[in-house]
Amino acid sequence: MRTAGLGKLRSSGVKRFEKKRTRIIAGKGSSKRNRNSVMELKARFGKIEEMKERIEELEMALRNCEIRIEYLEANEDRQNEQLHYFQNQVRNRDHIMGEAVVQIREVADHLQTLTM
Repeated sequence: MRTAGLGKLRSSGVKRFEKKRTRIIAGKGSSKRNRNSVMELKARFGKIEEMKERIEELEMALRNCEIRIEYLEANEDRQNEQLHYFQNQVRNRDHIMGEAVVQIREVADHLQTLTM
């Protein structure tokens, strides 16, 4: 009976040892997986940081483009005002020249009647 008790005791000790051994081996595998996961997370984090920097660059470029558009729109308004101003000047000069031509014709007609 005593030897049977020792066998059970030995058998349970071996089982405990095997369980610990299995946990240690599994732990080693999981630590490799954890290391791989950490490396993968660091790589992903690095890519995220690169993307954040790129986003900041693109946002800055967008702001610069928006400022440039505002400048061009303001410049367009100013140039349209100048265009209308110069068009009015041309119309006024055309009108004055038209009146001058009429007066010159009247003077020419008057001179022609005087010479006759």
